Amino acid sequence: MLNNREISQKFEVQVNTLYNWQKSKPNLYSYLKHADYNKERNQEINLLLDYYAKTMSKDFSVEEIHYIINSDINPHTIEDIDNFHKIFITLESKNLSIKSDFLLNIYDKFHTMNIIEKYIFYKKVYRIREKENSYSKDKIELYFKKFLAYN
Repeated sequence: MLNNREISQKFEVQVNTLYNWQKSKPNLYSYLKHADYNKERNQEINLLLDYYAKTMSKDFSVEEIHYIINSDINPHTIEDIDNFHKIFITLESKNLSIKSDFLLNIYDKFHTMNIIEKYIFYKKVYRIREKENSYSKDKIELYFKKFLAYN
């Protein structure tokens, strides 16, 4: 747990402001006091997810992943991630008559994934969208190694 001086230095907030927040914004103040714990907990969760990701193997193609990255799918909640397959097919329903086999194949793969696998997958989609300007085969292979068919 951090004291007010540590919080002040770490987050560049005046100590007087912290004392004010202690009374006026108790949830924010509590979060800042426990910032180190929260960071450690997030690191631990990320390590567990990375470990879990190493045990997975899926059979997406580079073309399918490229399509998903370029799609409008953007889940905001855990429920959205759990329903990733339903959201995907709803967004793509206008294209079903043109690419039904391709889209239904992606839907089936998402449908068989558990929520942790969907979460890991979407976090990779989010990261590549955020960090990369283009999505070459090499970049997709780097980000999605465990999800590719030839892994």
